[in-house]
Amino acid sequence: MNSQQLHATPATGKLLVVDDEPNILSSLKRCLVKTPFEVFMANSAQEGLAIMQEHKIQVVLSDFRMPQMSGAEFLEQIKQHHPDVISMVLSGFADFDSAIGLLNSGAAHKFLRKPWNNQQLIEEVDGAFVEYHARIMNRRVLEGEHNPEYYAFEQAVRDQFEMQQEFCLVSLKIKDYDYLEQHAGPGIFTGLLTEIRGLVSSELPQGSKTFAFDSGKIFIIIPDFESEEVIRRRLSAINHKLNEPNTQRKGCVKINCVMGYALAPTDGGDPSSLMENLRCAFSVDNSDRERLCRFDSALRDLQQRQLKIKNSINGALRDNQFFLHFQPKVHLPDQQIDSAEILIRWQHNELGWIPPNEFINLSELDGQIEQIGEWLIDQSVKKIAELHHFTPDLKRVAINISSRQLANHSVVEQFEHLLDKYALPPSLIELEITESCLIQDFEQTLAILWELKELGVSIAMDDFGTGYSSFAYLAKLPIDVLKLDKVLVDGIEGCKEIQSMIGGLIAMCHELGIDVVAEGVELEGQVALLKQLNCDYIQGYYFSKALPKPEFEKLLLQQPFMH
Repeated sequence: MNSQQLHATPATGKLLVVDDEPNILSSLKRCLVKTPFEVFMANSAQEGLAIMQEHKIQVVLSDFRMPQMSGAEFLEQIKQHHPDVISMVLSGFADFDSAIGLLNSGAAHKFLRKPWNNQQLIEEVDGAFVEYHARIMNRRVLEGEHNPEYYAFEQAVRDQFEMQQEFCLVSLKIKDYDYLEQHAGPGIFTGLLTEIRGLVSSELPQGSKTFAFDSGKIFIIIPDFESEEVIRRRLSAINHKLNEPNTQRKGCVKINCVMGYALAPTDGGDPSSLMENLRCAFSVDNSDRERLCRFDSALRDLQQRQLKIKNSINGALRDNQFFLHFQPKVHLPDQQIDSAEILIRWQHNELGWIPPNEFINLSELDGQIEQIGEWLIDQSVKKIAELHHFTPDLKRVAINISSRQLANHSVVEQFEHLLDKYALPPSLIELEITESCLIQDFEQTLAILWELKELGVSIAMDDFGTGYSSFAYLAKLPIDVLKLDKVLVDGIEGCKEIQSMIGGLIAMCHELGIDVVAEGVELEGQVALLKQLNCDYIQGYYFSKALPKPEFEKLLLQQPFMH
């Protein structure tokens, strides 16, 4: 066997890399040699399967096109015989369509493209290990439900129902438990459990019971309490003490806990429904949700909706359920529409109209934003080419780019390919980015933005005014357009300070050669003030909402545009 193994020392996980090209394996070896992963290299799918028989591989990174056994066949074998393993495809852009079936079936977790960015690739591999540990933890929970401790817990819940008295059931989850256990040692849970039981004893009514499981999950039964307000206050105190740094905590100083609770019989009239509703309190994706959450029926409805949306995205891309609208940008000096922003829309077969923020936020959590972003770029450039043939008056059309897309050089290749395919002047394309795109890796993002700029496209900074450090970026980034967020525009009437600030900002942008667009303009008074302050463009409902392409084309014929 010609496989190579990197790292002789213990690592955070075992990674298998498979590619039939020796040069690619060598490059990946150089990229991964300094990572904490234990890395195995194989030059064929058959060799990779043999390695997996000998070692407990957790993450696989595989080429797609390989002789004898393809990447698709290889990953399907892994899914069948090693269902917990997280597999990713690393291949050229042309293989993406062929790999969609693997992504839809669950055999592949993600599609990563060649050539890769080293730092981005390491982050994706690290994320795959996090996903693996989460998958193992979920399985441990399910298996743990059949152990003696869980039987004791179930009996205690049944006993409470038989008493026909209201009680509170609490679920406490230690996030990233597997990671903590691996780095702080196998005894970490024992110490945390002692600490938690001490807090339960001091903060909760006498008779409260704790039930602990190896997965880092703890259930608490509170048989008697004064009111929900009191019990919530006490649970919040426990949660706060657990989450704050503690130098006395053996093995680790900081942990991340979340709590959910349900009241019986209000939130469930039997053990099964109470437990199901309690789980629901944890499963809803909401970055703003509290660390302490009580179940309510709206959470169940939201959970079901979010699951349906996330599970429908791949099918929606395949079945062309997404479509594009165009919101005009009006040039203030002559009231001419010479540019627009492309906005994605989704009419779900069952759920109907889904707000873009909702499905985009969910797709970012699952990583599906990359697939949506690729579809958006491909379809947008195609439509821009059609508009260019329709009228020569259109100067620029904006496309929104996500932070994930800007983290990979492949976005440059995609635009190069599409500009050549449609013989489109790059000056017609404007790429809108937000400040959040710059936070994770400013230098990497800056390099990719300059590559895009060198293609001849324009760069716009969107949502300006909602962050704290946007001013610092203006002189550093290759920005052609700055978009004032609606929150600034909303306050412009009747506030001299905001007027002065916007006026100064516009003047500064003009000195830097940057055009300014005001978003979310809805009132005539806002238009008058922005025109007085020499704002270049207006975008918002005062002139037009986002329109389907045929209706947008009709507006282009009504030049100069008048409200």
